[in-house]
Amino acid sequence: MFNPEIAIQVLLVLGVLAAAYLSLVWPQLKRRTEHRGFLASLKVGDRVVTAGGLIGKIVKCDGGTSVQIEFSDSIRIEVLRNSIDSYFER
Repeated sequence: MFNPEIAIQVLLVLGVLAAAYLSLVWPQLKRRTEHRGFLASLKVGDRVVTAGGLIGKIVKCDGGTSVQIEFSDSIRIEVLRNSIDSYFER
């Protein structure tokens, strides 16, 4: 026997779950995909900002999990590629 009240409740729950997915999960997946593309496109000479807020220029990028960033003439630090947050544009 079909009960329309139960069907309406099930549809409401499915609607709430769909809205939660579209507003919370989907944008995060999109940002993650864009960030992976950004990390893959890094090259020597790019000015970047790390997750810690440090600004420097990439001087060594071997395609692995780390890059070497120059922060001043005598300071070069190797950081994980994943810790680079964005390009620095002035």
